[in-house]
Amino acid sequence: MHNTTSLCANGPRCRNQHPHTQQPATTTGGSPWCTTCLDRPARDIRNLTVDYLDLAQLHEASLSQALHDRTSGSHESPLLIAGHIEALQAEIVHVATTWEQEVRAAARLATPERAAPVAAWHTTITHPTPVGAGRPGHQVQRAATLLAAHIHTLAALPATTVYPAGCEDQPTDLTGADAIDHLTALHQRARGMLGRTSPRPPIPGDCWSCPARDADPEWEHGGPLYRDTPRHAGDIPTVYCAACHQTRTYTDYEQYLTACGVWPEAAA
Repeated sequence: MHNTTSLCANGPRCRNQHPHTQQPATTTGGSPWCTTCLDRPARDIRNLTVDYLDLAQLHEASLSQALHDRTSGSHESPLLIAGHIEALQAEIVHVATTWEQEVRAAARLATPERAAPVAAWHTTITHPTPVGAGRPGHQVQRAATLLAAHIHTLAALPATTVYPAGCEDQPTDLTGADAIDHLTALHQRARGMLGRTSPRPPIPGDCWSCPARDADPEWEHGGPLYRDTPRHAGDIPTVYCAACHQTRTYTDYEQYLTACGVWPEAAA
């Protein structure tokens, strides 16, 4: 792998930038992102194991619903819903095992024993020897654990020819950074299908302590703010900045508006 040193590709949005100069953190090994900025993608990739299992339970519920009479007024067959879940599960398995194989080859890691013969086609072109076969859930767990543990190796992978989302796709050159974006997007898609996302309505004002305020011309006065909807009764809403990706309590947001001479009620 490369030993060059560069600045984090997140630039002014780097999570580990210098507190005074706002300079992004340095990164080595050819990774475009620093260690701090890779923490969240690593967590999302690791959570793909739980996503896959939860989707499996949701899939079983959809199929059991299909065995009963459809509720009057429904516009979509439960079997169609089950098909969407199955397709997402298959994509998670394919993408995770594809890049697991690439990371194993780049890091010279041992390949698990194969429990089945190698098929004529596989997920990659550059490294055609597949990892060990097994149940899909086990494959996702093995791949997600390895990818999260070797997130820097994955981020630094050069462009390689893969089938992006399945064997029916056209071969495409993708980098390890592209793979991280795809894997984190799969986690978000799974969360959305499982109903675990919450609305984030925009709220007035700009981020009052955003490090991107003077470093990125895109955010002239700090990043735009959004409000996270609490998932449990009694929880205090939080405010999320789209530029620096930090969260603060809604109470801090109200105090900030009051200090600026704007009443929180008028901004709501």
